[in-house]
Amino acid sequence: MNYLIKNEADIILDNIKVHSQLGADCFVIIDNGSSDNTRELLDSVKDQYEMIIIDRPLLDYQQSNWKTEMARTAAKQLGADWSIANDADEFWIPKDGNLKTEMTSSGSILECPRFNMLYDRSAFDQEAAYFTQTNRVQYPINYPKGIQGQQPNLSIMLGQIHGKVAVRSRGMLRVKGGNHRAWHAWGWLNKRTSENISVYHYPIRSKEKFIQNIENRKALLDAGVTKMGDHYRRWVSMFQGGSIEEELNRLTVTDQNRNALFDLGILVEDRTAMDVISKLLHEKTL
Repeated sequence: MNYLIKNEADIILDNIKVHSQLGADCFVIIDNGSSDNTRELLDSVKDQYEMIIIDRPLLDYQQSNWKTEMARTAAKQLGADWSIANDADEFWIPKDGNLKTEMTSSGSILECPRFNMLYDRSAFDQEAAYFTQTNRVQYPINYPKGIQGQQPNLSIMLGQIHGKVAVRSRGMLRVKGGNHRAWHAWGWLNKRTSENISVYHYPIRSKEKFIQNIENRKALLDAGVTKMGDHYRRWVSMFQGGSIEEELNRLTVTDQNRNALFDLGILVEDRTAMDVISKLLHEKTL
């Protein structure tokens, strides 16, 4: 499993521990210039896991290049047969078996669906643990492409999001930006979508973390980075305009919108990730 991270001290060790017990044998991590204690936390556990940490404190954010580099590093230096392109706020939860169940010697690319998990606004304000939240986006709203910068009243978290990919090392050509796609020599032949693994995404875990992420994205934009999701550009604009608090009400489940979102089937209660993550976090690391 590989990660490109910056300032993920609140969740990165949880992520590594959970996935190590779900079948990830080794980890390759690029730290993109963390200014919190993320780097120190990684050093504190590097002897507990088979792990390579790469410091890359650059502002050019070459996501596709670096993700591809990590996959190749895992294959060459750690002997990884497959590479899972992950983010610190995503948990790959299998219904049966473990992460290796579908990653066979005859595969190439395994696409896994991804779902946003939303905080109750009251729980968000009380800084409840991210994995205790059970509001999963079941039927996302199909917002028109490019509308995020035009309509301030929509909710980014209720829109369509792409899945994530795991790639077999042999024949891998490239992991694409965002970790949503990959190129593989035999991808045309046996690429498939998993019916067992779901990726649970916890994009907002605290107001402080959210603002910190926006400030980091603003720095990237100021440095001339052009390849960035529209939602980040939206949040940078709102941050500069002083409307982030209103946006947080659109990114969480409030008393005013809860019934409508559940009645329409847009949200559904899903305790799967909560049960798995909480159980594994309280077990000893393998």
